[in-house]
Amino acid sequence: MIAFYVFIGILLFILAIFGIFFSLKEMERRKKMIYNGIALSFIGILILMSFVSYIIDFEISNNLFGSIGGFLSRFFFNAFGYTFFFIPLLIIISGIGLIKNDVKKYILRIGSIISGIFIITFMTLGYFTNERFAGYIGFKLGEFIVSKIGHLGSFLLSFFLLFSLFFINFELGRFFRKKEEDKIPETPIEKEENKTEENIVEEKKKKKVERIKEITQQEIPKISGYKEKFLSFLQEPIKGLEEDRTFLEEKRILLEEKLKDLGIEGKVKNILVGPVVIRFEYKPSSNIKISKISSLSDDIAMALKAEKLRVLAPIPGKEVVGIEIPRKNRDTVYLKELLTDQNFLKNQSVLFVPIGKDITGNPYFAEIGEMPHLLVAGATGSGKSVFINSLITSILFKSLPQDTRFIMIDPKRIELSIYNGIPHLISPVITETDHAVRVLKQSLNCMEVRYAEFAKVGVRDIYGYNSKMREKMPFVLIVIDELADLLLQRGKEVENALVRLAQKSRAVGIHLILATQRPSVDVITGLIKANFPSRIAFQVASRHDAKTIMDNTGAEKLLGKGDMLFIPPKSGIPIRLHGPSITTEETKNIVKLIGGAYLEQLLKKRFEKSDRIIELILEEEMLDVISEPSLPGGEERLNDFAILLEKETGINKDEFIEFIESLEYYPTLPEFEMPIKEEIKQEETGKELDELFEEAKRIVIQHRTASASLLQRKLNIGYNRAARLIDQLEAMGIVGPFKGSKSRDVLIKE
Repeated sequence: MIAFYVFIGILLFILAIFGIFFSLKEMERRKKMIYNGIALSFIGILILMSFVSYIIDFEISNNLFGSIGGFLSRFFFNAFGYTFFFIPLLIIISGIGLIKNDVKKYILRIGSIISGIFIITFMTLGYFTNERFAGYIGFKLGEFIVSKIGHLGSFLLSFFLLFSLFFINFELGRFFRKKEEDKIPETPIEKEENKTEENIVEEKKKKKVERIKEITQQEIPKISGYKEKFLSFLQEPIKGLEEDRTFLEEKRILLEEKLKDLGIEGKVKNILVGPVVIRFEYKPSSNIKISKISSLSDDIAMALKAEKLRVLAPIPGKEVVGIEIPRKNRDTVYLKELLTDQNFLKNQSVLFVPIGKDITGNPYFAEIGEMPHLLVAGATGSGKSVFINSLITSILFKSLPQDTRFIMIDPKRIELSIYNGIPHLISPVITETDHAVRVLKQSLNCMEVRYAEFAKVGVRDIYGYNSKMREKMPFVLIVIDELADLLLQRGKEVENALVRLAQKSRAVGIHLILATQRPSVDVITGLIKANFPSRIAFQVASRHDAKTIMDNTGAEKLLGKGDMLFIPPKSGIPIRLHGPSITTEETKNIVKLIGGAYLEQLLKKRFEKSDRIIELILEEEMLDVISEPSLPGGEERLNDFAILLEKETGINKDEFIEFIESLEYYPTLPEFEMPIKEEIKQEETGKELDELFEEAKRIVIQHRTASASLLQRKLNIGYNRAARLIDQLEAMGIVGPFKGSKSRDVLIKE
């Protein structure tokens, strides 16, 4: 007996440790269900053991779990009699249902049967027995029923209730099975088997008319529910320490005395304390040249014991010189604080974004549509990539895929690849230079197509088009994280495409955000700089780099970690701002939130357990592969995941892989499907067919649809080559011409 108690104690201790561990972690919903299921099952087993030990001799003192277990067992035995055995059984079944993630089977069906039998049994025993068997409640209930309808009527009532219980449960099972069958759509082959050729042609004509609507619905699968959780994934702002007034006064006196020693008379008129720096507004005597103060920046920095010092001579619009030094207690600017600001929330534009906080600590916002393009430069660790992430996140917070679409180019393969899986992307994040060049050319095509559409409608820009037309045209943001890598490999092509886009794309809603850590003249050329009036400079290595990006010095004196100079639209005067902070973990969670909400809507059309599938996808970090199986290593990861999914949910592995491979994850944008004219000309000059041409031909005929993404997945090739194959198939008369948002027709049969 002592050994048994020791065993139970150790088991309870282990369970408590696991409970504390899982409670402290940010558990996924599935993990919580398993934990709760284990806890319920364990509680059920303990209650069952306590009850069994009581009915052996009906003594409280001899109970396995002491006087408390004995007292509770006696209480429930007196209430329900021997039928109390059903209660711990019901608790155990509920726990198994949570562990198996099958609430319908274990809790709704099996649990309802056990509950029904429990009620009917203790009521029926009350007709014929004493309180020991039916318990006090059962005996009194049975006695009441017998007194009203007699023993025969009572027995018939129990039989009727038992029959009704099993009948309802059977119908409930049929309902769930029918619901599951209704969710599985027929395959196109099954549908066409019983149709005549005329019916098929007629249906295809109808589908052509409705294709645009269908694609639009895919683009907007009603994922608005994610916004309620969006802000919860961002870190709560923490109020920093206020700067000591004594410290500020000491620095003011030191500054005035040092300048006086250097032959400059004047007074500090105001002190502004921002999140990162302190600005002293110094007014010199009227006979002092401003340039003299600027030349003494190193002497002033030494006197104030400042790590870095920036002199703004003069402050635009004021008759004072700004002398900026780092704060002793630096504050962090949190993105959540800016996204919840009323000025941001009240502005309805999806391109209205937070840039940071100014020197006084007030939030600063800007409209990308007014910029209309943005050039960002900064050394490694200066906060450039964090700023790009905060910019993208703020746009995702406000806009749905039908409002804003992204093209992300990341030659470094590190920073932007995290966004694979959000439906706002036109294609997966681009990492190959050749593919990037092609996409830039497609963007130029898109620009020309949109201008032609505007001319037909009779409007000048995207704002006029969207206010006039029912089908809105989304903004397109092209984000390039490392411009230098692209220019190094395909300099002229990339520069020409960027310059043309920068000059003409504003009206059609295409905006560029370029970032580089090498702000040298061979990267930020004169043509690029001339077409990017809005620029941001983070901390750079030298005065020369600062002049290249901002046409003036000062960026080399910045403090890093989001400290920036920003030239706003319609102004050539730099403003010092401090960019918001967002961690990689926060970005990952937001991508999972948006991508998961979108993918769940797609999965609901085919699978019943879509919520369980999404849980597994997010737990295994499979969103990028699900959205684009042709990614490097994607085939192996998808196969491994499908095996796990079959084990966890019973969904057939091959069926799931087939569904994912046939899934058009990223909503298409018609303007970007147009063939590039210069490449068509190259094909017409007699260039040989691709070696995969015959295989591509077989695939499009088999699937009766043709798209670059289909060939990418089936042939395991890049987008550039797949698009060329589509052009070749069109030239050979195998597939039809581009038809906007409609899929290309396959013109020949097997």
